[in-house]
Amino acid sequence: MAKHKDFQPWIDYFKMLQTYEEKGFLQTEQEKHEAYVTEPALYTLAGCSFSNRELGMGIDVPQVMTRVGNLVRHLRTYVEWKASFTVGAWPSEDKPFAVHVVKDTEPHDLLHTIVLTTRRPWWKLWMKHDHFEVISY
Repeated sequence: MAKHKDFQPWIDYFKMLQTYEEKGFLQTEQEKHEAYVTEPALYTLAGCSFSNRELGMGIDVPQVMTRVGNLVRHLRTYVEWKASFTVGAWPSEDKPFAVHVVKDTEPHDLLHTIVLTTRRPWWKLWMKHDHFEVISY
């Protein structure tokens, strides 16, 4: 393990997310502990092909959900980082975090809501793991 951690990749990633916010593809609400992202931006940030959705493969496909799950974790970290400047305190990781996936065209109708909760499994109470729940509309 290095003596000093390199935070430059996170700083670059947060700058990219700030650009998405400025362009209107991403909206974060620190007080509510949630974020809104357009569907194409979700697939782009997750590194998935948008054509999979057009072929009938939704967000519930395991390889897509793995990448989207990583993205949701990164978005939670980004919202907590932003909350440290605006609200004054870091939100608890124990609170549920929601990512609302919306259409990219007006009106921005909800397509999915991905809820991320941190739980302790009964067989390993000393460890926490993330649990995802996808609600499709």
